[in-house]
Amino acid sequence: MAAPPLFFLHFPRTGGTTIDEIFASNYPAESILRIYSREDFKKYAVIEEKDFLPLRYITGHLLLTSTNPTQFYGKDVRAFTFLREPVKRLYSEYIFLKTWKQQHLYSYLNDNNISFSQYITSTEQPLKWRGKNFMTRCISGEALETTDLSEALEKAKDNLKNSFMAFGLQERFMESLLLLAPQAGLANILHQKRNALKYGAATPKLTAEEEEIAREYNSADAELYAWAATLFDERVREQGPEFRKRLKDALFLNEKYQKISNLLYESVTQDEDAGIALSKDVRW
Repeated sequence: MAAPPLFFLHFPRTGGTTIDEIFASNYPAESILRIYSREDFKKYAVIEEKDFLPLRYITGHLLLTSTNPTQFYGKDVRAFTFLREPVKRLYSEYIFLKTWKQQHLYSYLNDNNISFSQYITSTEQPLKWRGKNFMTRCISGEALETTDLSEALEKAKDNLKNSFMAFGLQERFMESLLLLAPQAGLANILHQKRNALKYGAATPKLTAEEEEIAREYNSADAELYAWAATLFDERVREQGPEFRKRLKDALFLNEKYQKISNLLYESVTQDEDAGIALSKDVRW
């Protein structure tokens, strides 16, 4: 009997687009379900069982229908996610949305001159849940509106440890991939970074006041992340000393792969008649 499909709980700015590309290079296209756009959500509001059975990987900014057990469309899935230090994640999310014109929040944030502090504290519908312990709320399985975050935090910890197949940390991306690969059946984890922000001189700096506000509104996420980092350390140690060698080799190979890929992309973009195009698509 085939294992349940993988479900990627994709938090923005955690390396998720890169993860999607890694799975796309390992799994047949017909076994992958991506739900990102409004059109996707409408199209896949309901899915027939015969169409669900061939799936191996489900990805998108989606919530599980159940976190214990992990289910989607009422069917069992093997869930995993990637976390990131919450203030850095939110600031990256804010800058990304302010600069990506194709995203539906671009006009809202710029036309209303929304500051990072407003992005965190706003109770307006477009921003209601974005800057307020979003990782804890989603992983816990509780309703987003829940006010008892102490209970939600404990449920999120329990789900990450006992219900989710795996979790990774954006800051320790390659280590996370090495832990995930055997469970997910990934034969190849070489990758290019996708949607990585390049902070320039014009990028506003995060002020001490803004950081304090972000930490105040995301104290549960901060505790969840610190707890998860400790558990992640334990899981790495369990791999033994051989894991460090595998990590060193993987980082070396991926650095070479990225250099070659970047050179290839540059040569292609300089010759539009080359008949080759590398995907640089952006998703939210």
